[in-house]
Amino acid sequence: MVDKALPYAQALLSIGADKGLEDVFVTDFQSVDEVFDANPELKSWLNHPGISAKEKEDLLMKIFDGNVSADFLDFLKIVCRHHQAGNLEVMGKDYSELLDESRHIQTVRVESASVLDDDQKARLKDALEKKLGGQVRLNFEIDPSLIAGMRIRTENSTMDASYRGLLDKMKEQLLAS
Repeated sequence: MVDKALPYAQALLSIGADKGLEDVFVTDFQSVDEVFDANPELKSWLNHPGISAKEKEDLLMKIFDGNVSADFLDFLKIVCRHHQAGNLEVMGKDYSELLDESRHIQTVRVESASVLDDDQKARLKDALEKKLGGQVRLNFEIDPSLIAGMRIRTENSTMDASYRGLLDKMKEQLLAS
């Protein structure tokens, strides 16, 4: 499936880079996410083909005027006029990924059997930055099925340091012999 949101995210990133507003746009997209989370019906309304682009634009201007940057308001107008308002959440995700890529920040998913405290998270981040040779953004998830330990997933690899992973490896070895 073609990501119709990607060109809009790329264009906004270009504008943000030119004007030094990259982080402002991240905050603006967070505002969009908060509104969508609080009003789940809004996305289907913005995707409805029977509602005009002008109506969608007017509503978004009422919601976001004064809550996001002026450049982001202009972006919202363009998105509405091109019938892409229902894709704002995807645009935000694409924008964040593109920004991280431009800053050489790697996103790492950490699945752990239990909640990690702040010290553990900081030590893990430091260790991963050294190992991967650059900045990392950690996304934490709890997976009790791991029993203990954690599984770390980067874009290119997975490191399984969980008891579940150890048990699965032992099972494979026993079945193979």
